Parts: sequence; C-alpha cells; structure tokens
Amino acid sequence: MPLAEQLSTLVNRWSSHRFQLAHASRLHNERDFTANKVLYLLGSNGPMRPSELATEVGTGRANVSKVVARLESDGLVARSLDETDARATLVSLTARGEVVSSDVFTIGEEMIAELTAGWTRAERATLTSLLERLNAATERYERRLTTRSRPTGSK
Repeated sequence: MPLAEQLSTLVNRWSSHRFQLAHASRLHNERDFTANKVLYLLGSNGPMRPSELATEVGTGRANVSKVVARLESDGLVARSLDETDARATLVSLTARGEVVSSDVFTIGEEMIAELTAGWTRAERATLTSLLERLNAATERYERRLTTRSRPTGSK
C-alpha cells in the first residue's frame, strides 16, 4: 500500500538515530541527544515519571536517572512527588527549562518550514488537516488496542 509505505519511510527516517542526532545538532547546545529528547518530551507532555521518560526515550531507567540529574543540576528540571501516587516522582521543566525546551520546538518548526518551502499555503493546510485526522484515528486505535490487551481482573 503506497500510503503505508510512505508513512513508514517518513517515520523511520525521522526517528532514526542518525537523523535525530543531525537534527539535534542544530540546537548548538552542550546537551546530548537523550537530554534534548527529555526536554522535548517534558515540553510536549508536561510532568512525567522517570519510567515514562525511559520508555519514550527508548533507554533504561538508570540512564534517564543520570540525564535527569544532570538537567536538574543545570536548573532545567525539578523533581516532585506525584500527587496521585506518593511513591512516585514526577519530573517537570523549570521556568529556565521551558525556555531551553522551546528551542527544541523551534528547530522542528524551522525544519517543517524548510521541507515545505515550495508548497502553497493550501497544500500545507490540507496536509495539516489530514494529519490531524490521522492522529485522532491513531489515538482511538491505540486506546482500543490497549483496552483489549488489559487483563480482566477477577471480582
């Protein structure tokens, strides 16, 4: 199917380690790829548990713990207790971290502007609308799959 092939190619290219490293190099900061990814995730999702960050980054909890400790010592993130579970910790951006995190989003916006430079405003709007629909359908699909895969508890 051409659509699935094209989407797969795009997702694989954009999520490849090589592409991500090259793209992150545009940040011109001293942080490594994982640290910049953590800043991006916290800027996108808000406070997260270290275990969630590890899953999203695709690394182990020990590595995320080291990265969070470095970001915390740089004043970019803070840890706090999760109000919904006193045993859990949340990592969130500080005010300074929000400023630094916004740089990650800026380079993404610049990349999209460069990639679609020859497109009309209508073409960009059409792609945006179709991607919004695809993202919403993907979210529903994921919810359906994760609801099915949960083990049923005994009463």
